[in-house]
Amino acid sequence: MRSKKALKNTISALVYQIVFVVCGLITPRLLLVTFGSTYNGVVASATQFLSMISVLTLGIAGATRVALYKTLAEDDVIGTSRIIKATKKYMKKVAICVIFYAVVLAIIYPYISHNSLQHWENSLIIAIVSVSTIADYLFGFTNTTLIQADQAGYLASLFNIGKTIINTVLVALLIRLGASIFIVKLGSSLIYFLSPFILNIYIKRKYRLISDCEPDNSGIKGRKAVAFHSIANIIHANTDLFVLTLFTDAKVISVYTVYNLVIGQLNNIMSAFTNGLEGAFGNMWAKKEYKTLEKNFNLLEFTITSFVVVLFSCTGLLIIPFVKQYTKGVTDINYIRWDLAILFTLAQAIYCIRQPYLILVQATGSYEETKKGALLEAVINLALSLTLVNLIGINGVILGTIVANIFRTVQYAYYITRKIVIRSIWKTIRLLIWGIFTAVVIIGICVSAFQKIVITSGWIGWIEQAAVACCIALLLTVLSALIFYRKEVFDMLEIVKRMFSRVRKSNNEYK
Repeated sequence: MRSKKALKNTISALVYQIVFVVCGLITPRLLLVTFGSTYNGVVASATQFLSMISVLTLGIAGATRVALYKTLAEDDVIGTSRIIKATKKYMKKVAICVIFYAVVLAIIYPYISHNSLQHWENSLIIAIVSVSTIADYLFGFTNTTLIQADQAGYLASLFNIGKTIINTVLVALLIRLGASIFIVKLGSSLIYFLSPFILNIYIKRKYRLISDCEPDNSGIKGRKAVAFHSIANIIHANTDLFVLTLFTDAKVISVYTVYNLVIGQLNNIMSAFTNGLEGAFGNMWAKKEYKTLEKNFNLLEFTITSFVVVLFSCTGLLIIPFVKQYTKGVTDINYIRWDLAILFTLAQAIYCIRQPYLILVQATGSYEETKKGALLEAVINLALSLTLVNLIGINGVILGTIVANIFRTVQYAYYITRKIVIRSIWKTIRLLIWGIFTAVVIIGICVSAFQKIVITSGWIGWIEQAAVACCIALLLTVLSALIFYRKEVFDMLEIVKRMFSRVRKSNNEYK
C-alpha cells in the first residue's frame, strides 16, 4: 500500500511540476514583457514579504503531520478529528493576524522599497496579493497537511494542476484584453482564493471527520521545536529578496527573480519526487520498521544525488541561453550574467542534495534535535547577505545562501548518520565526491559537443542544446553509476518494477 501511494504521489506531483514549470514560465514572461522590470520586481518582492507571515504557523504543519501519522496508521477517526480541529482553530487565529500584517505592510512597504511606482500602486499590489494568502490559511493549510500525512499528496497535486492552468489562461486573457497589472493580479488572487474552498468540500466528503469533538492540542505539542525550523526556514528563504528590497532597485530584484524562477522550477521538479515520500517514511518510523527505513533511505540518497547530477549539470550549461531568450525584448536592465548563473546553480544544487536528510528529519519528528542547526543557517545567511550586499551587490546575497546551505546540509547529514540511520559519514562523503566528479565530466563533454555541432538560433536552438545536454548527462550518469554504484542501480530498478507491478495487480482486481 505504501509503495502504491508513493508511486501515485510521485507521478501526480511530477505531472503537476511539469504543468507548474510551463505555466510558471509563461505567466512571469507575460508580466515582464507587458508591464516591465519594475512591476515584475515589486510583485515578486511583495509576494515574498507576504510569505514571511508563515512564521505565525509556528511549525504547526510539521507537528500536525507527525501526530497524524500515528492516528491514521491506527485508523483512529476520533483522534484524527481532534487533531484536525485543534489545528483549524489555531489557523483561524493566524488568518486574522495575516489580515493585520497585510494592512501594516501595505502602509510601510512604499517607504522601504526602491522603485518608481506611486505609493498607492505599491499598497494596492500588497492588498491584492494578500487575498490568496488569507484564504490558504483559513481553508487550505490544514486540509493539505491532512492529505500529506495520509500519503495522499496526489490529491493536492490534482487541485494544484487545475488552478495553475486556469490561472495562466486567465492572466493571458486579461493581458490580451489590455487589463492593468492590478486587474491581472486580482484575477490570479481570486483563482487561488477559490481553490482552498473546493479542497475543503472534498476533505469533508472523503474523511468524514467528526466535527462535534474536543480539539486535541496535545497533537501539536511539538510545534515549539518545529517553530525553530519554521522561523529559520522563513528567514533563510526570504533573506535574499528582503536584503535586495532594502538595498537595491526593483529592477535588480527583477533580475534576481528571473534567475530564481528558472532555478526554483528545478527545485519544484525535485519536490515532485520527494513530497510523497515523507508520509511513507513517517509510516515506517511509526511502525518501528527501522531496517526497512534504513534500506529505503540509502536508496533515496543515491537516487536524489544522481538526479541532482543530471539536473544541475544541464542547468549550468543551459541557463544563460534560456535567459537570453526569456528576456528578449526587455532592455531596461542587463539580464545576461554568468556570475549569477553559476552562483544560483550551486546554491540550488546544494539545497537539493539535502532533501533525503530533510525528509527523514521531518518523518521522524526530529525537530528538537536539529533546531539549532536550522537557526544557525538563517543567521549565517542573513549576516553574510547584509555584509556582502554593499560590497558585491546581488552576488553577495547568493553567496550568503550558498554558505548557509552548505552548513545546514552537513549538519543534517551528520545527525541522520549518527542518530537515525547508523552508519559512517564517509558513505555520504563518497557519494558526494562521485556526484561532483560525474558532473564535471558531463559539463566538459557537453561544452566540447556544443562546439562541434551547429545550433539553430532562437528557442529551437535552445531546445536542441537541451536535448544534447540531457542525453549526455543521463548516459554518463547511468554509466558512472553502473561502475561505482551497481547494486543501488539494480535495487532502484527492482523497486520501480515492484511498484508498477502492484499498481497493475490492483487495477486488474478492481476491474
